[in-house]
Amino acid sequence: MLVVGARPQLIKCAPLVKEILARGRGLELEIIHTGQHYDREMSAIFFQELGIPQPSANLNVGSASHAKQTAIMMTRLEPLMIKARPDIVLVPGDTNTTLAAAVTAAKLTIPLAHLEAGLRSGDMNMPEEVNRKLTDHCSSLLFAPTKTAVSNLEREGLGGLAYLTGDTNADALRHVMPILARMEKRIMKRHRLSSRNYILVTLHRPSNVDNPARLTRIQNALNKVSKTLNVVFPVHPRTDARLVKLTTFDDETKNMKLLNPQGFIETLSLLKNASCLLTDSGGMQKESFMLHTPCITLRSTTEWPETLVGGANRLVANPEEIPKLISDISYDFSLRSQIKKQKSPFGDGHASARIVKLLRENR
Repeated sequence: MLVVGARPQLIKCAPLVKEILARGRGLELEIIHTGQHYDREMSAIFFQELGIPQPSANLNVGSASHAKQTAIMMTRLEPLMIKARPDIVLVPGDTNTTLAAAVTAAKLTIPLAHLEAGLRSGDMNMPEEVNRKLTDHCSSLLFAPTKTAVSNLEREGLGGLAYLTGDTNADALRHVMPILARMEKRIMKRHRLSSRNYILVTLHRPSNVDNPARLTRIQNALNKVSKTLNVVFPVHPRTDARLVKLTTFDDETKNMKLLNPQGFIETLSLLKNASCLLTDSGGMQKESFMLHTPCITLRSTTEWPETLVGGANRLVANPEEIPKLISDISYDFSLRSQIKKQKSPFGDGHASARIVKLLRENR
């Protein structure tokens, strides 16, 4: 039983689902969607775009506080797990969906496998850090994407359960690159953009968008950036709900392009052609590295320290530092080639095959 609920989970699970269906001899798969991301742009479109079978159940949980959302998921997952009694429950990532499924399976003594295990930012104020640590300690199989993740698990006494598989996000990119190559020009033309003439922005973490004063500082920084550079900002629903309560972006410039959330191929095209990325997303940090686009992460820590090597990714906690850093990186034309020369820490794009083999062996 695979339990998903958010856009990033669908992306990282798509190649694994395809591998199970194509070559997972003897494995039967049931997909449960909690509905943590419930609008089309953040969820339904990804089942279509990534070719994932529709889930057998959608719990339609929607948004709520962390405690309420997690509790509702658990109460709705429990009868499904009791009825199906799967040999193993597979949970990806670090969302409330991940934690809810992990605790529910553990309470029912159903074996648990964690995809993307061992990530640590060291910041327990992040809900994701709490979710990923608790999930790892509930699991009997830990699929670690990088050597750093394995080391983290070993330090916590979980090394015996850990397997270095590589990152399924690398698998996803390998699968879609031919599609991206065919669609890239059309996507750029539709948005009236040309390569390297804009920066891409994605923001959604509570630490950045839930505090009106901090979000205003970020907004002011982006306004300043847009005076000299084009800014493309697909606005996450969470961020959009916060922004409407603040003053709008400056009307003096036409260099700010606010978009609805984009599909996977669309987002990759915008990322690949950007001069740099400003984000607080873990997945976008990885994808930026793999597409050789310089990244600025609006956080003081990251669960992907591998991306910090060689200046591929820079951490910035102070929004006032954003404009100068973006300017420096956008006009550093050698940085992209330097990133391209680095060996990817995320594996060879065949993590899913390794995971399916381990699932079969550990039934």
